[in-house]
Amino acid sequence: MADLRLRRDIAWNLIPVVLLAAVGLGLNFMVAGWWGAGALGTFNLVTIAYFVFAVAGACGLQYSVLRAVAERPDDREHVAAAAVGALVPNVALAAVATAVFIALRGPIATLLDSDDVATGMLWVAPGLFCFAINKVLFGIVNGLRRMRAFAIYTSLRYALVAVGVLAGHACSLSAAHLAVIWTFVEGTLLLVLVIELAATVSIVRARGWVAWSRTHLAYGTRGLTASIAYEINTKLDVWMLGASGATKATVGVYSLAAAINEGATQLSVVVQNNVNPLLANELAAGRLDTVHALVRQTRRWFVPAFVGACAIGVVLFPSIVTRLVGDPAFAAGARPFAVLMVGLAVASPYLPFGQLLLMADRPGWHTALMLIVIASSFVVNLIAIPPLGMLGAACATATATIVGALAVRQLSRYVARVRL
Repeated sequence: MADLRLRRDIAWNLIPVVLLAAVGLGLNFMVAGWWGAGALGTFNLVTIAYFVFAVAGACGLQYSVLRAVAERPDDREHVAAAAVGALVPNVALAAVATAVFIALRGPIATLLDSDDVATGMLWVAPGLFCFAINKVLFGIVNGLRRMRAFAIYTSLRYALVAVGVLAGHACSLSAAHLAVIWTFVEGTLLLVLVIELAATVSIVRARGWVAWSRTHLAYGTRGLTASIAYEINTKLDVWMLGASGATKATVGVYSLAAAINEGATQLSVVVQNNVNPLLANELAAGRLDTVHALVRQTRRWFVPAFVGACAIGVVLFPSIVTRLVGDPAFAAGARPFAVLMVGLAVASPYLPFGQLLLMADRPGWHTALMLIVIASSFVVNLIAIPPLGMLGAACATATATIVGALAVRQLSRYVARVRL
């Protein structure tokens, strides 16, 4: 019965992945087609900074509250205290992260040699505040294993992205202001998730939330570096390519390939989101045999399906991308994209379990894992981008993906006694 529910929940959460392909990737296609490759490069550079600072605003509290709620999801007082204990510091931290983001927009724009980046960061700042809070609210939904609701809200996010970019085009929004799309998306989603919280969590029963705030902050502080490192790592190749002196058009071409690669990883994220609460519950109870069985069952079907999807993507990329964007220049992203897909395919047996250390209440070790990943990415980017350009950036990301898979395998065995 548990296995049946897991498969059903995964099926539901594949719906947002389809929307991601149609809308999330469509966003890149539409920006490139309507505003040009340079605008896409600027938009993605602003978005990278936005994601990194949103992670700081959430401070890893989303993983702490997920784990806490998943341990005793039927205890309403426990859930309420854990939820409120995460949200109170979350709001304060989100406000601080937003203020720092605004203050640093000038230096970041100078580093990237783009005034449009500074303008975009100002317009996206309100969305950053909402996004940081939404991360924790999603963590509560995930911990309760309300995976159908999780799928619906994630789908809503992508639908709002589509509405935002279409409205921006209709209003002739300038390239510098495109990032305001995220403010519209996350502001609207925050209202919806607050209603979800009120409907599913008995806030009035949140006795003991102050103690939970201390627990969450201690957990989040140990894991914050890991969360920031993860977001930086997913965009580090684009940032370093931009900082290397590559043209905005080159950054735009590569960022589209990188965006599709990130979209492919969402297939593993769907599985990860569904197994995380199960891992947290079983690890808290010390049922390692059940954890090992879950790993085997998941890997048995996920790996061949994921590797097949990566192969299909490599074959279809050159023809589909140029047709959708309407610019043959984007065909230059085919080789880097193939390298990115190879990295995902090799790492596929471990991708759904990348947050096992967090679910095992070992955020410090998860931080060590992510530092290993980002260090390998940085070094290879530094070495490979000057001679190889886009291909070098892709090699760095693929290398970091494989290094991360091997590291999570070894650390899970050493720290949590789980054999992956």
